[in-house]
Amino acid sequence: MLAEIQSGRLPKGLSNLLSPFAIDAHAAHIQSLDRLAHYQVCGLEIEAAPGLYHPHATSSSHFTLRTLLRENRSLGHLLELGCGTGVLSLALLHQSLAEQAVMLDISAEAIRTSASNARKAGLEQRTRILQGDLFEPVGGETFDTVLFNLPLMHTAHHGSTHQALDDTAGGLAERFFQDLPRYLKPGGAAYFSYSNICDESLLADFSHRHPVELVAAEWVVSSGFWLMVYRADAPTMTTRPG
Repeated sequence: MLAEIQSGRLPKGLSNLLSPFAIDAHAAHIQSLDRLAHYQVCGLEIEAAPGLYHPHATSSSHFTLRTLLRENRSLGHLLELGCGTGVLSLALLHQSLAEQAVMLDISAEAIRTSASNARKAGLEQRTRILQGDLFEPVGGETFDTVLFNLPLMHTAHHGSTHQALDDTAGGLAERFFQDLPRYLKPGGAAYFSYSNICDESLLADFSHRHPVELVAAEWVVSSGFWLMVYRADAPTMTTRPG
């Protein structure tokens, strides 16, 4: 099973085996985001406007950031999808792992907040912050690194939903996997989050066409699920036969 997970082939039923989804806990998480908050991340003060995903200590944002800092790989010209507060790109710029960052989000509030956080951090000149759906604002461009902290809940349910947390039926993830290879420069890499509460078939299909590698995994006790960060390197992004 470990080898399957490392290569992006999550066993069917892994979600039910490890962490049956708790609607009440999910609703409580969403409710906790409905407030203005400020966070200290890598020496930066990050404002999280009400309704945006918050980079608290147990968030997927923090986990993804810790993973990239530990990887200590030069990210060059960075593209971040779903930037939210901007915490990931801004911290990576501040830590000198990225040189420039293009930050995208479909939410106007996320764009406003990211721009404000970039100004406070003195990083305006190294960022381009654009509103739009997935890759749409940067059509035709390529990047050294693409980063996406994906919404992880793919299962439809009767509880509350949130744009940063829920991707019913995995439609956003499917489009991301389909379009990603066109936006990576030769020698570049993509980093993206995934979980056992995601649709395992989408990642399995992508990993069959474009091999991926698990670089970090963490059991999130407070939420009851596995959080994973995968990397897909551009040199391996050639379609496998069959």
